[in-house]
Amino acid sequence: MRIALFGGRFDPPHFGHLILCRDLIEKGEFDEIRYLVNYDPPHKKAVASYIHRVRMLKILLSGEDGLEVDTFEGDMSISPSYTYDVLKAYKRRFKGEIHFIVGADQMMNITSWKNYKELPSIAKFVVLSRGDIRIPPEIVEIFKPRFISYRNIEISSSEIRKRLSKGKSIKGLTDENIIRYIEYHQLYRDVSKVEVFVDGACKGNPGVMKVGFVVFINGKKVYEEMESVGFGTNNEAEYMALKKSLNWLKKNSISNPLIYMDSKLVVGHINGKYKVKSENLKELYNACKRMVEEIGARIIHIPREKNLADNLIK
Repeated sequence: MRIALFGGRFDPPHFGHLILCRDLIEKGEFDEIRYLVNYDPPHKKAVASYIHRVRMLKILLSGEDGLEVDTFEGDMSISPSYTYDVLKAYKRRFKGEIHFIVGADQMMNITSWKNYKELPSIAKFVVLSRGDIRIPPEIVEIFKPRFISYRNIEISSSEIRKRLSKGKSIKGLTDENIIRYIEYHQLYRDVSKVEVFVDGACKGNPGVMKVGFVVFINGKKVYEEMESVGFGTNNEAEYMALKKSLNWLKKNSISNPLIYMDSKLVVGHINGKYKVKSENLKELYNACKRMVEEIGARIIHIPREKNLADNLIK
């Protein structure tokens, strides 16, 4: 079975993403193409959260033979999602030959990719080209790619985002159900800046846990909450505080917030820097990680003296 991977942010996915790969399937180039959704793209961050992009792509590919959404990067929490790290990990799971589809413009800039000279040993590169971009001979020599010409489709995710930010229609550029999804979740609009300061602690370790968070919108405090939540450790208190703040954000349909915490451990866990070793924290971690991805939150470490929630729990 000839399988190819087509990676991208898909932010949002559109008919161009669909037609290019559908053409390859119909021409018999591959039996299956798997859309590899970037979890944490290193060169240019996605606007919509990973979960939103996966859901929209599933809408786009619904009912299409040979085209599948692959959540490998998210399942493995590969962050940053360098192509080298992703393909290397994918190779360990998938024992067959891997073909990796890229555009000619991406191939032109591939020398900026991590460990780019090692990529040909992991996957066979397939370059989509219209003949108007010439790949440098030295790159061709390293990768020995297969070139496939494709039709000219003048649709881009950046164009869609720009039109949405200006309140213009995107009808005809992507699936109607994706348009409805974007409208329902208010994606790609000019939105307010939401900042949340989160803190948790206990007297004694373990001890009675106190948790609190403060919400700012465009620099103005709009909400704060503090309570005692039982008996546990400092790390459990930090997670409990994060969980409460995420639940509040989700309940109020707030997406893409910036969440500040002074716990290096919790921030490291959520951002994939550290593995969760404590059994007491795993359930809390899983719940928080799921909500972070769902609402597109960014968790950022700050010094304790800058955490505006610290006064709530003293």
